[in-house]
Amino acid sequence: LLGMNLGVKLYFKSEDDMKSLHELERKNLEQQLEVLKYQINPHFLMNTLNNIHALVDFNPDGAKESIVELSKLLRYILYKDDSGFLTIDKEIKFINHYLRLMQIRYSDSIAIEATFPECPPEGEIPSLMLITFVENAFKHGISYKLPSFIKINMTTDNQRMLFTVGNSKHPTPTRKKEGIGLMNVKKRLDIIFGDDYQLDIDDEEDTYHVSLNIPIRWVRSDK
Repeated sequence: LLGMNLGVKLYFKSEDDMKSLHELERKNLEQQLEVLKYQINPHFLMNTLNNIHALVDFNPDGAKESIVELSKLLRYILYKDDSGFLTIDKEIKFINHYLRLMQIRYSDSIAIEATFPECPPEGEIPSLMLITFVENAFKHGISYKLPSFIKINMTTDNQRMLFTVGNSKHPTPTRKKEGIGLMNVKKRLDIIFGDDYQLDIDDEEDTYHVSLNIPIRWVRSDK
């Protein structure tokens, strides 16, 4: 009886230890995700402000229009859900505002194609994740002297979303390695989805292509 009693106590103690360990791991992942979220906004805003700064001298009217577009982006960032997820429709609107901002800067010097679902599902995806790939395309795929293009495409069903970005690539003497934005995206994907996502990067000599396949999160309507 004493042995059985001791065994039962050890079993439940082991169960409690495992629960505590899982809880600590969950909290640690949540803290990591919070840190990544706070890194993304300043990084994105810094790049956007640099784009506007580039317009001030040679296109003041474009700079003014860019500030209006930036205010729309800021409204999105400031009032987004603290959960780190937003509806696909809002993410599409955010990307379109950013594309408008870039079109003001580059005018007709590049070919930009963006295709999104007319009626996207009402589910949610991680906020400010897709824009990293779009930013990267503009940062590394644009040349004022050579023909340049950016092609963006999103397809969805009720379970998953496929997002692709392709851009031209021009040789530069000081081409940087993977930046903080892309590293953050990969870390967020690992934390949020585990193995349930697919990120493919095809880095060729004159083109760069990214493909991301992730599940769509559905929120209960009575929430």
